[in-house]
Amino acid sequence: MKDLLKKEDWWAIWFGFIIIILAILSKFTGAFSFLSVKPKTWGDNGITIMQAMDGNFPKIFFVLLFLALMFAMGLKIMGGSSIKKYLLAFPALFGLTYIAELISAQATMKYYGLGYALWALVIGLIISNTIKTPEWLKPALKTEMYIKTGLVLLGASVLFNNILRLGLYGLGIAWFVTPLVVVFMWYFGTRILKIKSKSLVITIATATSVCGVSAAIAAAAASKAKKDELTFAVGLSLIFTVIMMVFMPLGIKFLGMDPLMGGAWIGGTIDSTGAVAAAGAMLGDVALKSATIVKMIQNVLI
Repeated sequence: MKDLLKKEDWWAIWFGFIIIILAILSKFTGAFSFLSVKPKTWGDNGITIMQAMDGNFPKIFFVLLFLALMFAMGLKIMGGSSIKKYLLAFPALFGLTYIAELISAQATMKYYGLGYALWALVIGLIISNTIKTPEWLKPALKTEMYIKTGLVLLGASVLFNNILRLGLYGLGIAWFVTPLVVVFMWYFGTRILKIKSKSLVITIATATSVCGVSAAIAAAAASKAKKDELTFAVGLSLIFTVIMMVFMPLGIKFLGMDPLMGGAWIGGTIDSTGAVAAAGAMLGDVALKSATIVKMIQNVLI
């Protein structure tokens, strides 16, 4: 029972549940729509950035206040975080997020499918590699918590008919290709590269075939891998995850691949579930749902 109130994984579910309940109430009452906060397309037909945000400021403030208080409540109950510092830092993080949304709403960016996820990544990289992340902002950087909450919401929006829409392609990628890759990597690591530590090989194979860190931890525990082997596997997985998260969407667009299939490819290839969502979002809603469904189906294999 204690885990229900003290574990971040559970709080991601509670956060998602709260948002879903609010969205349902808003839908039936017509009081508010979260989608109304998104900026309209600007930079085309004479529409300026301010016109795209016209009338949105009260709604933006409401969402900011709601999310700040909701997350702060969860962090307070979980313990270990300064709520005052979090509440002071969160508006800045929210502002950076909205800037990414604004840039992605620009007509040219929208045309080429350069979505908010890409610009959020760019903004983060610029800050961390130039002025460095300010200390006062760090209390709001609860990355895993936000990603987990987002995945709960995304999962709630994915209906069974979307899974059926993927058909044999999605199920094939998730449940046939994944074990095949694990077997191939096991053979390649033990027979070709002649790596002596079999626990290291299976940990890397599982991490890069299923869902990155979580799969690596599960495989390491099952194979009794050493701590440094797990660290190496996780590090290797994260390096390739970052590279693929950026370049796979670009490659898919260059090849002119259908978003549904491109998303399925992303979901079956990129290790981290959060990175899958980010990469899929760069290609649009269809690819995002496709990628997430495949990854969720694939995650069952852990």
